[in-house]
Amino acid sequence: MKLTFVILGTSEFDIYSANAILDNGHQVLAIISMPKKSRPNNSANIEQYAKKKCIPYHEFLDINSPNSIKILKQLEPDYIFTSWPKVICKEVLNVPNNFSIGTHPTALPFNRGRHPLHWVVDLGISETKLSFFKMDEGVDTGNIILQCPFQIDEGDEIEDVNSKMNLVVYDGITILCQKLISEPNYSGKKQKHKLANYWRMRTHHDVTIDLRMHADSIIKTVRSFALPYPCANLIFDNFVIKIKKVALAKTDKYLEDLKRIEPGSIISIESKKITVKAGDVIIELFSIDPLPKVMTLAKYIHPPSKYIMQNDIKFD
Repeated sequence: MKLTFVILGTSEFDIYSANAILDNGHQVLAIISMPKKSRPNNSANIEQYAKKKCIPYHEFLDINSPNSIKILKQLEPDYIFTSWPKVICKEVLNVPNNFSIGTHPTALPFNRGRHPLHWVVDLGISETKLSFFKMDEGVDTGNIILQCPFQIDEGDEIEDVNSKMNLVVYDGITILCQKLISEPNYSGKKQKHKLANYWRMRTHHDVTIDLRMHADSIIKTVRSFALPYPCANLIFDNFVIKIKKVALAKTDKYLEDLKRIEPGSIISIESKKITVKAGDVIIELFSIDPLPKVMTLAKYIHPPSKYIMQNDIKFD
């Protein structure tokens, strides 16, 4: 029995999903993505992949538009498999002959909502699950049809976690296809909604470093928004400096004075590295671009609120 799918998505995750479907002998009728300017930071060249695999490819800014719904209905898939980064309307969800399958990289019903992998890294969670669920009109509320656990190591950056999730979705779809062959309208298990919590959308303020924070918190913040995402912000004067990595500094010569050095005190500056006191220890921050020359004359980096208020700073 050959199952047919339409995939909605924008990232490597969807390429791994398509590969899993094809490798298990099933069919991808089409892959639908967004126009390049509208895609998230971790988007992939899905059009190139689709062309290589001879899969029809479409782009829609609004998946809920009459035109996109018309095309989806013409495809007549058994299932829609989606990691679409925006809300999908009921009419789209009802297109498949069987149902639409959503995914969320947490152990639903826990940690529903926005930017889940970023929060997983930022909160220091060491194990999560990729949940496959039957989509309904709620946000991550549908019946669970499969959950696959995966580990997050202490040194993982967000791209490492994305890569682990991609491997898990491949294995998960392999298991899921076998289940759907034997039970095409598998009902799944209802979530315990009373246990649910929702993570909010992260903003620039969530990834802005305040050097009063302890080093562990700064490290998690930086790792949670590292490349290919826009990176954490360090604000100095009217500059928003993009920090791609952070490390603990060798502080032997500062040990006696460590408790007397206030957070934000600049120890040294190189072209793209600043050594500075955090809330508890001395750290090294590595920027994407060369640091502002005016910074070499400074003794301190103040809390970001000071610079934001003084300069009316706007984040890109």
